[in-house]
Order: sequence, then C-alpha cells, then structure tokens
Amino acid sequence: MGLSLPGFLLLLGPFTGTGVSGQEPDPVTVTGTLGGSVTLPLQLQAGQPVESISWMSRSSSMAIATVTLAEAGGPDTFHQADTRYWGRVSVVGPGFSLQISNLSWNDAGPYRAHVNLRGSRITRTQEYRLQVYEQLAQPRVTLSSRIGENGHCIFILTCVADSRRGSVTYSWLPRGPRTVVSHGGSVLSVSSGPGDRALTFTCVVKNPVSNSSSLPVSVPSSCPGPGILGGETVGETVTGLLGDLAILPLELPAGQEVEKVTWSSGGLAAVMQRGPGGQPVLAAGTQTLSSRRWHALPDSYSLQIRPLTLQDSGRYRAWITLQSPPINITKDFTLRVYEKLQEPNITVSSQIMKGGTCYITLICSLQQAGEDVQYRWAPLGQGAVMSHGGTTLHVSWRPGASDSYRCTASNPVSQRSSSIPAGPLCSASFLLYSWKKEFLLILILGALQIE
Repeated sequence: MGLSLPGFLLLLGPFTGTGVSGQEPDPVTVTGTLGGSVTLPLQLQAGQPVESISWMSRSSSMAIATVTLAEAGGPDTFHQADTRYWGRVSVVGPGFSLQISNLSWNDAGPYRAHVNLRGSRITRTQEYRLQVYEQLAQPRVTLSSRIGENGHCIFILTCVADSRRGSVTYSWLPRGPRTVVSHGGSVLSVSSGPGDRALTFTCVVKNPVSNSSSLPVSVPSSCPGPGILGGETVGETVTGLLGDLAILPLELPAGQEVEKVTWSSGGLAAVMQRGPGGQPVLAAGTQTLSSRRWHALPDSYSLQIRPLTLQDSGRYRAWITLQSPPINITKDFTLRVYEKLQEPNITVSSQIMKGGTCYITLICSLQQAGEDVQYRWAPLGQGAVMSHGGTTLHVSWRPGASDSYRCTASNPVSQRSSSIPAGPLCSASFLLYSWKKEFLLILILGALQIE
C-alpha cells in the first residue's frame, strides 16, 4: 500500500554509539480487547532521517510488517509478511504506529519496532508488551447460609465471572460493618442477627478493558438455616413414598473425627452429635416440633425422616463440622415425596367414517395426579398419535386390529394401568347410542331457537 510522506524528513531523537542504540527504553505496555483493535504507538522526533521501520513479534521469525520511507517525496511502501498477522496489520499516524485488528489470545506477548536510520548502521529499538483481555459478561451471584457460633446467621454471597483469562478484580456494593470479603474479593460474608434489616448487594467485576455488575441480590433479615437459597434442585436427589420413610445418606471423610453434623431444611434444624458408645444421637433441644420426625441411624450421621408428608419435599443440607482439622464441609440433598398412584380412568369418543374405519379418541386421567406423572399407551400402531402430554391417544381402528388399548401412569415410586377393549367401542349399538344422544341434543337446540 502507498503512504504519503511530507516533503521533509522524519527524524528521530539523538542516538548514542554505532549499531543498535546502547540505551533502549523500557517496554511499553499496551492493552487490547479480544476481537478488537489495538495500536502500538511509535513516536518519531526530529533529529535524524528514518529509512525504514520493521515490526517484529515473538511468534514470528520474520518481520510481520515493514515500512520503507521514500527519500524525495515518493510513495512510501508497506509490506506484510506471510504470517498469521496477514490482513490484520497496518500502520497509522505520522509516526507509523502498528495497528493490529481482530485480536486473538495468541496475539498477546512482546513486540519490537526496529527504526533504521538512513545512511547509518544505527537502529533505534522500542519494546512493547501487548496484553489481550475479554469483554466481561454479567457475573452471577449464588447465596448460601450457615449458623455462626454466636447464633447469628452468616449469609455467603459468591460472585462468579465467566472469564477465560485472569486479571479479574471483584468488589461489592455496598460495604458495611456486618460484611467481610475473602477469596480475592469474590466472596462476601454478611452477618445477620435479631433486629437486623434485609440488605441488597451487587457484585462488580473489572479487568483492564471492561467492567460489569451483577443483578442485585437480597439478603433476608431472618436466617433459614444452613443451605443454598434459590434454585429448584441441588445436590443428590432422594425420592420417598408418602407415609413411608426416606434416608438422606451421608458419607463422612475417612479417618476424620466429626464434632457434629447440623441438618437443616428451610426453617427446620437438628444437630447430631456423638453420644454414649460413640453412636450419633440428636442433641437434646435442637429439634423443632416439625423436625421431630427426623431420626439418627446407628453408626451413621445420615438423616432418616418418617413418616413422610408431602410437605417434606424440598432442599436439605448437612453441615459437617470436623474436629481435626477444624473445618466445615457441606452436602446438599433434594427430597421428593410422591403419592402412590390410583388406577387411571379411560374415557372414550369414537366415530365411523367411510370404508368402515373407526376413529377412536382415548383420554387417560387420574383423580389425584401429583407431580412428575408420565403416561404411555400400548400398543402404538401405525397412525396412532399421542397428545396433551401423553394423556390422549388418537387411533384409527378396523376389525382385526388390536383388541384393546392400555394406559399406564407412573411416577418415581409407583405405576398403575387400565385397559379398554376396542371392538365394542366401534360396534353398531355403541355408535347408535352415541348418535342418538347427538341427534337428541340437536333437536333440543333447534326447539330452543324456534321459541
């Protein structure tokens, strides 16, 4: 490409010695955004004429770009070497600074500009250090809680920034006497006691090229006990049958001595400690009225709940306190309680079309379905169509096809089935009865319109 050069010579500041300059300036740090453009600035000052400028990169064995300046007002020449920078480099400004576009992670690193003087072996060198950063997305904040030694609730806010490279700094707004920052600023602990009001916090993440803030996160004024707040399912999922029992299995670290295990769910809590003979027992006075169905198991800190109610469904956390080393470990569970299903009911409508084909619509229903119920039909012949979450089946039936259709309803703890014969549904008497009801309805509606 051609570059216009003013009629006068571009000159550099004074040099010392012959060959490469004896005093090279410190590297210039330049930051750029991933996918964007960056300029490595080069200052040319009056002093001596410049013949050419070569730009070097550690990732290339040859100059990635070279500018040769014309002597008497002729066109300057710009040359790009056949490297991975091809098509992404250019020179800008009166100082012929190097511009790199469409930055990638691999572009980060050291660069060097060699400025060659005309008619001289003196070369002035400028070093650069290019740093590439990404535009930060909105961070996410998770909220958990535990009970402190003084009975106050400790809310723990953890800020997560999706960054493929480091150099991310964290800060929280607002800060106050009830807050403590740890883990490089990404974790905020908030102490809440009786009478304290609810607070709202925002996490701010920054890097050298961008910053972003999380959505505001509210910390409740009351403590729900140890556990993760928000979300549908956490940790290991355990299913139980209404009226039966469920066990939340807890495996402890091998060779570690346990001081206590605090089980909690919502506003309920109970503490297990080592009792007589080394057997875990529920500590006296730690259970509420609703958690008296919680029991310790022999030789285990696992939690047994019996008899189960539908209200027991939810999230549970085991807060394990070790004596040596004195650390805390948590494990989360989600308990799902289901009812045993009753036999489903099948309702029918049918109609004979031309050619003797009978079109049947079957609807499978439960009086009390509950959650996570699935429906399936058998057999499913050619042309059969299920709809409405599997509760409805549309089939075309001819004599000699399946004798009956079966609907099976299931949930994680039970399944029940019902069948209905197909032949009688398409018999003349059945259809005549259906036709008579429809004809009678038409007569009634017609009479009402006449009046």
